[in-house]
Amino acid sequence: MREQDREAAGWTRRQLDPGMGACRADQRQVDQGLLLVHSDYRPRLALVEPSQHDDAGGMVITIGLEGASGYTTRDGGQLRFQGGHTTVTAFHHVSGERRFEADQRAVQLRVLVGEDALARYWPEGLTSLLPNGGARQLAHAATTRSSALHARSLLRATDPLAVHIGVLSILAEQLRALRPAPAPAALPRWSETDIAKLERVHALMQEQMAQDLTLDYLCLQAGLSLFKLKQGWRYRYHDSPQRTLLALRMQRAKLLLENGCQVAQAGWQTGYRHPSNFSTAFSRYFGYAPKTVGRAGT
Repeated sequence: MREQDREAAGWTRRQLDPGMGACRADQRQVDQGLLLVHSDYRPRLALVEPSQHDDAGGMVITIGLEGASGYTTRDGGQLRFQGGHTTVTAFHHVSGERRFEADQRAVQLRVLVGEDALARYWPEGLTSLLPNGGARQLAHAATTRSSALHARSLLRATDPLAVHIGVLSILAEQLRALRPAPAPAALPRWSETDIAKLERVHALMQEQMAQDLTLDYLCLQAGLSLFKLKQGWRYRYHDSPQRTLLALRMQRAKLLLENGCQVAQAGWQTGYRHPSNFSTAFSRYFGYAPKTVGRAGT
């Protein structure tokens, strides 16, 4: 972006003494408590830059675009930032030092979220992420494709709304990742009596395959509700009753055909009153027509 375009888009630049090397940081106020910073450092000598947050708290999302840098807190804590990775840090009343290696370029895009602004999007507040104050690395992982796309767009964007949306999209992705995974739903307990009823249904499917078996009929015969049949079937057989019945019918039909049974007869014995319906179901299930089984000796 050209200098005049950068300034027109709302960026302001802070640049270190040229004698220290090419070290600059552009920042843009996105909203109250939301700041976007694009830094590009290549110091001639190892650089230690003080960072003061003694009177503030919040979150920093650092998207490493190139190279690496470090941060050392006043109490000795170490944070590491590197290209191709996104680091999320919470801080509260802390100061430290940013560290850059000599003659090594480090390019980063940072989203700084103040404590009050964070509370708008994380109602639990900063203390839920940082109960003991100081600084804490909450996440460090390879930058996702989505965040990388947003970062590239933010470096070119001039429209304030587009910038705001991009920053909030990055923030939303990181906050979602910090949410604990929901606890898996407790599986219902199945008594031996219930298991026996499910096995009775399975036996009925095999014994009465030639009949027009419906789930209501099977429930009535076994003394199960429709809900309990479906839930129990998933627990006991890891499938649905309908797919299990279809598989039993198709395997029986294939065996009948292999033993010389006519297509219409095989269909009749497995619950299909119309040969065309049976042929369609068989072909869809196996990928070939039932009339080819006897001929090819499949």
